[in-house]
Amino acid sequence: MRVRSPGMVLGLLWMVVFVLGQGISHEVFASGQATEAGVPEILTKMENTYRAIAAYTADFSQWTTSVATSGATTEARGVFYYQKPQRMRWEYNSPERQVFVAFKDTAWLYVPEDRQISLFEMKELLQSPIMRTFFEGVVQLKENFQATMDAAAGTEETAVLRLTPKREDPNVRALRVWVDTTQYTITEIEALDALGNINRIHFHNHKIVHNLPKELFAFNPNDDVLVLDPSGRKLNPEEIGALKRRLRD
Repeated sequence: MRVRSPGMVLGLLWMVVFVLGQGISHEVFASGQATEAGVPEILTKMENTYRAIAAYTADFSQWTTSVATSGATTEARGVFYYQKPQRMRWEYNSPERQVFVAFKDTAWLYVPEDRQISLFEMKELLQSPIMRTFFEGVVQLKENFQATMDAAAGTEETAVLRLTPKREDPNVRALRVWVDTTQYTITEIEALDALGNINRIHFHNHKIVHNLPKELFAFNPNDDVLVLDPSGRKLNPEEIGALKRRLRD
C-alpha cells in the first residue's frame, strides 16, 4: 500500500490527533460493559495526557478499506514518530518501504524503490481547522467534537467513543476511539472519511521520550533521488539545496 495520494496523507495526519497520548496497547473486544466514567471526564483526561507528551515513538499496524477498490482492505506496518512542535514521521516497513515526513511547513513522501521524493504543501494538507489545531500541539477535543459512548463495544477498562466533528470537515466524517480508562490513553482508532473509506490504526511498543533524533525529520536526499514539487515538477540541484537549508533544524 503506497501513501501516494493526498487523501491518504490527510488520513495519516488525522491519525496524529489521537496518538499523541496513546499508551500501553490493550486487546479490543467485540462487546462488554461501558466504563463508569462519563464522556466529559474521559475527554478532559485524554486532553491532559496529550498536552503532557513532548515526543514519542510506537510501532503501528494500519488497515485501510477503500471504496475505490470495492471495499478491499489493505494492511501496512511500520513505526511512527512524533515530536512537538510540528514534527512527525511515518516509516512503513511492509508491504513495501516508504517514509512520510511532515516538518514545519513542508511534507514529503520518499519511496526508496522508486528513488523519488514527492513534496506536499502543509497549508494545503492542513486546510481542516481541526487537523491544523492538533498538528500544532493543541488538543481541544470537546470544542471540536460531539462525543458519545459506544457502550456495547466497551469493557471494564476500555471505553469506546464515537466522535463526530461539530463543524463540517472535508476529511473526516466520524471517528471511533478506544480509550484505556485506567490511564486515559488511546489504544486504537478508526476513521471514516468523506468518501466512505475506513482507516484503522493500532499502536504497540509505545515509548514516551524527551527528544527524538533530528535526523528522523531531516530533508537530505541523495543526489540520485528525484525530487518533485507539489505540482509534479522536477526540482533542480539549486532548488533542492535551498529547500535543505530552509528545513534545517
